Amino acid sequence: MLEKLVHRETPAQREVWRGKLADLREDASSIQRQGEYYDRMVSANVRVQREREELLTRRRRGGRAGGGDAENGIRDMANESNSLSSSQNMVGELIQNGEAQLSNLMMQRRRMTGLKRVVFEIGSKLGMTDQTMKIIQNRDATDGYFVLGGMVLTCFVIYVVWFR
Repeated sequence: MLEKLVHRETPAQREVWRGKLADLREDASSIQRQGEYYDRMVSANVRVQREREELLTRRRRGGRAGGGDAENGIRDMANESNSLSSSQNMVGELIQNGEAQLSNLMMQRRRMTGLKRVVFEIGSKLGMTDQTMKIIQNRDATDGYFVLGGMVLTCFVIYVVWFR
């Protein structure tokens, strides 16, 4: 339905709205993947909990009255297993979020590269001189060096803070 509405816009606005629609589709698919992943994790966790409870109830029925140490050991192992599985789930979620952010950054980079080309074309159509275009390109390279230097400095600070 939104595609039909895009065709009603002016030609100058169509590309903008198509880009926004593409972003919405990408965000929706990312959210859907995250929801499916979360659903799988919850289902697996519920199944593991059910199996654990079945094993523990069998153990309680079949055990003797004087087996307190064995029951404590089993309970400790079950708690450890719960903690490990929840840690694994958290790490999986962090990795998935990182992958989603990385893919978003790659899409932004592609869009920005195309945007740079369009800006230079507009500049040449408006009659900007080659010297002005070179100044803009040099500024772009300088900004890149500043970003790289900032990343190196940030990594150094994190390293110093982490290992001290």
